[in-house]
Amino acid sequence: MANEVLVVGSVAFDTIDNANGSVKRVLGGAASYSSVCASYFAQPSVVAVVGTDFTENDRAPFVKRGVDLSGLQVKEGKTFHWGGSYDKDFNTAITKFTDLNVFKDFNPVLTPQQQNAKAVFLANIDPDLQLSVLKQVKKPRLVTCDTMNYWISSKKETLLKVIRRIDILFLNETEARQLTGEYNLIKAGKMLLAKGVKYVIIKLGSNGSMLVSKKGIAQLPPYILEHVHDTTGAGDTFGGGFTGYLASLKNWDTLKSIKRAMMIGNVMASFTIESFSVDRLAGLTQRDINKRLKEYTTMLSFN
Repeated sequence: MANEVLVVGSVAFDTIDNANGSVKRVLGGAASYSSVCASYFAQPSVVAVVGTDFTENDRAPFVKRGVDLSGLQVKEGKTFHWGGSYDKDFNTAITKFTDLNVFKDFNPVLTPQQQNAKAVFLANIDPDLQLSVLKQVKKPRLVTCDTMNYWISSKKETLLKVIRRIDILFLNETEARQLTGEYNLIKAGKMLLAKGVKYVIIKLGSNGSMLVSKKGIAQLPPYILEHVHDTTGAGDTFGGGFTGYLASLKNWDTLKSIKRAMMIGNVMASFTIESFSVDRLAGLTQRDINKRLKEYTTMLSFN
């Protein structure tokens, strides 16, 4: 199962303030959340860059979950550091600072083994970097991709080139509207299908997620929690769990598989938001996951 999911993105430090308290320089970044989550379903290999301030302690959650870090470059300088705060609804992060540091010059170079990856998750990074990864991988049978408003406004044409070459696109409702100019999410999803992608997954935050595809449309609610601790990384966790699960299947390209992947993404994200950083996510057992998946299925059942 070696390198079954190649995860390319950011490994970072986060400094966060919210109604539950604050943390400084905890492990964050899209590749961190997504690879730790994917590790419960497949074997992830990370391609990212960190500074010389990134310690063995910072690597511990990856090591604990068996994530392959042979593609984690260490460059002289400081690791990417993001700081933000949330108001009481946890839906919107207010960025206080973004210190790109060594991430500013990140250039993903894949090892020969990584070039043969069967599944690829392009986490939220510059579309030029996503395109460079797509040129390096040989014959992946699954490519998923995340993006954000900044890339849509600054590198839309490159992003559209990426979209033509992937299977599944993740984006939130604001980004779907921004990228297409269409407010109706189903119409926006269909416009993106016309650009060449097979499945569009629109992340709806506290309202779950929506699927738009030629095979069908669906919307799944989130796993409902009484207490939300911090929502940082929930979308990245969703993408990692979704991709990891599909990578574990012989045939991922069915409506049933995609809907199951959405369910897994929603449930795994519910663990992430129970703590700061990857603390809760990295400490799960298969029993924890199965129990919550069963509760989620019961929640949706009308029998």
